[in-house]
Amino acid sequence: MKSLITVVALLLLSSALVKAQDVKKTVTQPDSLIKLIPAGEGRHSFYLYTIGGKLQTREDVIIRLMAYAPAAQEYHAARNSATWAYVSFGAAGVSALAATLEYANNNRLAGATTGFANGEPVIIYQHHSLTDAYVLTGLATGFLISSFINLSRAAFHGDRAIYLYNQQYE
Repeated sequence: MKSLITVVALLLLSSALVKAQDVKKTVTQPDSLIKLIPAGEGRHSFYLYTIGGKLQTREDVIIRLMAYAPAAQEYHAARNSATWAYVSFGAAGVSALAATLEYANNNRLAGATTGFANGEPVIIYQHHSLTDAYVLTGLATGFLISSFINLSRAAFHGDRAIYLYNQQYE
């Protein structure tokens, strides 16, 4: 019985010894991390990408992001959100133009004619419904809000793609 306890104790100590020998990466590899550096001032500010302290083009960063599966998935989500932001912004412009045309064709002065009332000449205003203009204005507002939401989602997914890529080296 005493030898069984000794064997179990030795096995537990050996597993603790093996666990203690496990080497963890604590030092990041600065040559692989993607960093953003702000450049410019005021309205002309932009970001530069660096990898290992060297400036990289946008295409080089995209190639690196696409090579790592989790970052590639987030990059695709960012591109998808950006595409829908542009589509929503275009739809907002078309809806606003249609609302403007609808209002111009159906306002109070459109179709005003002259006539006689009680023997005196007067301007007769036609009654036009502006419901279509109001609906199209609401549609344009909704598309504009949708484009801002999609742009913010695109920025979030783009930042997350770089974060996930950098996380593999930390």
